[in-house]
Amino acid sequence: MRPWPRCLLAAAALAAFTLAAATAARAETWNLALKRLEPRSRSEVSLSADSIYRTTYAQRFTAQVGPAGKSRIMFSGASEQSAAFKRIAKQEPKYRSEYPFRGVAKLGSQQYAFALDAVPPPSEAKGAESQAKDEKSAAEEAKSKDKKATSKDKKAPSDSAKDKAKDKPGEASPPKAVAYNRLYFDFNRNGDLTDDKVLEAESPPRTSSYSSSSPSAYTYAYFQFPRVDVTIDADGTPVDYAFLLGGYARASRDYSYAGVSLNAAAYREGEIVLEGKKRHVVLLDFNSNGRFDDEIKLRTDIVSSTGRLYPEQGDMLLMDLDPSKPALGSAYDVTSGGNRQYVSKLVNIDGRYYDLKISASGDKLTLNSSSVPLGSVTSPNDGLRALLCGDLGFLTMNGSKDTPTALPAGRWKLLSYTIDQTGYEESASSIPAVKKADEILSAMAKALASTTAANVRGVRPPIMTTRISAAGTKDCPAVEVRKGEALALPFGPPYKPVVKVSSIAAGKEISLSMSLIGSAGEVCTGLTINGSQPSPPEFTITDPKGEVVERGKFKYG
Repeated sequence: MRPWPRCLLAAAALAAFTLAAATAARAETWNLALKRLEPRSRSEVSLSADSIYRTTYAQRFTAQVGPAGKSRIMFSGASEQSAAFKRIAKQEPKYRSEYPFRGVAKLGSQQYAFALDAVPPPSEAKGAESQAKDEKSAAEEAKSKDKKATSKDKKAPSDSAKDKAKDKPGEASPPKAVAYNRLYFDFNRNGDLTDDKVLEAESPPRTSSYSSSSPSAYTYAYFQFPRVDVTIDADGTPVDYAFLLGGYARASRDYSYAGVSLNAAAYREGEIVLEGKKRHVVLLDFNSNGRFDDEIKLRTDIVSSTGRLYPEQGDMLLMDLDPSKPALGSAYDVTSGGNRQYVSKLVNIDGRYYDLKISASGDKLTLNSSSVPLGSVTSPNDGLRALLCGDLGFLTMNGSKDTPTALPAGRWKLLSYTIDQTGYEESASSIPAVKKADEILSAMAKALASTTAANVRGVRPPIMTTRISAAGTKDCPAVEVRKGEALALPFGPPYKPVVKVSSIAAGKEISLSMSLIGSAGEVCTGLTINGSQPSPPEFTITDPKGEVVERGKFKYG
């Protein structure tokens, strides 16, 4: 076939894009109402829209608590948290726990000190008091016997006696994890944690223990507090807000620590009219900091051996999400479903670009048809959903093999993508279990190769997904989109396995890691074929003579 029909198609598409950009409408602003979420049981599982609304990145706080043990763990940001708490909190309550947990949360434009305490139930408190008395009496009795003992009786214990002492019941058990059940939160931000309402945990913290007779034994305690409603400041404006706070404590003979998470329990919702069509909009405080206008950014504090790029989470915009039929895929990955995108300078709605502005409180959303110059891109594969970053911010785009997709002119770098080929005619049994890297690549190529798949989509339940996800790296080249021109994106297959070797224990051991690398240098982060993850690939190490030294399997993750 001669190439000119494809060129005419691209030219016609670009003409349509240019015309759409030229007919910019005036900016329109809509009001979004505040909605609150209730706490949910850890065991409760739901695929409803409510589940997506509560899926957010948490503010996380981690610190060493409890007995010091044999070692201490240095948690990132723990010393900064401690310093911030000392600076903000001027007066604290009288804690019942020997190891209170202290933290500082940032909500809106301000910081709030908080502390967790563990108050034993009355029955347990009486039991502890009785036990303390018994232990005191036993200690006094033992002390009295020691005084009566003669020097002949004071022999050094034998090795067998030491062994018996080690085997005494209870001595092998790890310490109990701190079961936090009381929350002090400085609502009025006056530095005094004693003059605000005190929150009690929803129910007694759940506790569990593992391998109580093992040297590596440990205990867990999980806790969750009721929803906290609070009025915060967002750029000088009082705003109603809500969050959920919960966490866990872990204790062992070596070390004890606790982790606390604060997640948004409020979102914004409303209806807008765009190009004459009603659209349902949900705005999530995706990074749980009390603001709804945060844009996604690139993190510079993470160094990966693969050079992978990581985002600093911003807020999330959901468009036309059907509460009864939420999109499959990860709610944390905008490329795994077509109904979500990050808050950014530009947003892509049905292939058209709009300038976006959101108030810090999230109560107002403004859209204006953008006048940015447009080019177009095509993908080597159907079913591409990509997140790109450039001077104009972050954009999600859908790519296909035959239809050019509009993209603003400029330099764009890949952050992540998903190629979704769910719905191919092959059944799960037609692709055998794969064990070697080349077999994984072959199976993936088979799943991605068919150009007739679009005719048979929907013949299999949606859960039987065939998709591959990848993340951009610092070495992935940026693509240059020019106004009025078409560009083929380089991302996707073929994928090649890359094995890296690192030494452990002064050269006595080596560690092997394998990655699948795409055609533009992107690193694969997820792979399913017909709803299942391929079997881990195997490896064989031979010496120069060809004799097998070691065999093994790689592990996912």
